Amino acid sequence: MKNLIIAVFVFFITAQISAQDLSLTHTGNINHNQFYVDLVGKTAALNGNWGLFGGMKAGYNINPNVSIGLAALGMIPNHLGGSYINQDGRDTLHFGYGGVEASYKYNISKSFSFTGMMMIGAGRVDYKNLGGNDYFFIMEPGVSVNYMITEWFGLGASADYRFAAGVKYADFSDNSFSGWSTDLSFKFRF
Repeated sequence: MKNLIIAVFVFFITAQISAQDLSLTHTGNINHNQFYVDLVGKTAALNGNWGLFGGMKAGYNINPNVSIGLAALGMIPNHLGGSYINQDGRDTLHFGYGGVEASYKYNISKSFSFTGMMMIGAGRVDYKNLGGNDYFFIMEPGVSVNYMITEWFGLGASADYRFAAGVKYADFSDNSFSGWSTDLSFKFRF
């Protein structure tokens, strides 16, 4: 009886060990899209006017749904007319911000997804001729709709709200740099 119990025990242990994948290299479906770079064009409310921004986001996809990375955006200082923040005859405003961004993606289909994101970082503002500058806290939550055209390239449109805190430059306040924004991004996956 003792030999029978040992034989059954060895049989079950052997079956369990042989079922394990002991290889050090994985075979099968390997996701090569671990890194991403997004080129971003953004319009945003600034001090009762609007501004046009260009920038980039880059990071790492921790899993198919969660990503973490860095974002950097800078306002295009050209005088674009209308209600643009920089007007002819006024000092030119320079404004940029960036920080760490975390996002969660909800896949609707293989090509479409919704993304919720949060960027926390810092901003810098100065006038070209006035001199001096100011650094302040920025927090920007947002949502995005994304469409992947291929496995490595896609488009995204998002709406964000930028919170600014600690602004103490010229006649600006926290409300001057807090406001809604929309952006279009070109998404690259590697």
